[in-house]
Amino acid sequence: MLKLSRKICFINPEKGILEGWNIWNIGKISIKFKFVLIIITILFAGLNGFGQKVVRTTGKAQVRMETNMTTDQAYEQAEQLAMINAIENAFGTYVEQQMDMTIEEGKTAYNIIGTTKVKGDWIETIDIDFRENVEVESGKYGKKQNVKYVSCNIKGRVRESISKANLEYIVMNCPDQACRTFDFYDGEQLYLYFKSPVNGYVSVYVDEGDITYRLLPYVTMGDEYQSGVKVEGDVGYTFFSESKNIFDNAIVDEIEMYTNKKLEYNNIYIIFAEEAFVKPVLNDKELVDNRILPKSLESEKFQEWLQGNRASSPSFQEHKIKISIKHK
Repeated sequence: MLKLSRKICFINPEKGILEGWNIWNIGKISIKFKFVLIIITILFAGLNGFGQKVVRTTGKAQVRMETNMTTDQAYEQAEQLAMINAIENAFGTYVEQQMDMTIEEGKTAYNIIGTTKVKGDWIETIDIDFRENVEVESGKYGKKQNVKYVSCNIKGRVRESISKANLEYIVMNCPDQACRTFDFYDGEQLYLYFKSPVNGYVSVYVDEGDITYRLLPYVTMGDEYQSGVKVEGDVGYTFFSESKNIFDNAIVDEIEMYTNKKLEYNNIYIIFAEEAFVKPVLNDKELVDNRILPKSLESEKFQEWLQGNRASSPSFQEHKIKISIKHK
């Protein structure tokens, strides 16, 4: 859960909503020649991106459910491993010493799922099936115990990886890269360090399971930022920090993490593309007791939006970071 603030909002876990946001001339080129230029542009765009090989593939994986894992964690890990297996079945296994995997400075031609480098991009899940089974195994001192396994069979469309911006990003509990990351205590603030080797557009979302909320662009940013915040290559940005804000006429939304549980998990999504992308359809801001709820959408629709952008934009990439929030 989180509070977006000045201090501005928090998620009510009982209602699943956010509350508490305090209100706020081409020369003389002939038409024929221009037409030819358009055709050439389209052809080159196709050669650079959409000529990439897209295939259907299948994969499978099985995960042993350890005592410190939740069912959701086991399912997520099984799905990630099945996706990796499917991409490897289509394009082979990534080899760390394979030098041609780096195509040009600042860009890499591999994708990362979890912590594994693979030679393809997952475009779309066509079908997925999970199964649970319990096996009797010998534990400590030969004692028999029931062990649960989660298996995943997946079918989808994948594209051979092309050169993409190699991004740097860190989630933090203070506006310093040396701060603790991933694990938050109730009441701590969330910060994000981001750097790209090329110019582009970035947006940030947080997914809480059923609902996904947009954290960046900031609420007060104008229409020119609505699909993504334009960033410059080789410039480091610290988002959600008032002291490190470099955007004129924008009030920073500070984010405070909290939970009413002993432990819960959220997923932070960092979205980046070299060209502007169209944001998903978001629910409009609503007034509730003189408070405003930020724009959001159902998590299922958010995943559909990600899927569509993966298919249509070769430079589009999303990075999911799982964070935990717990009481001290």
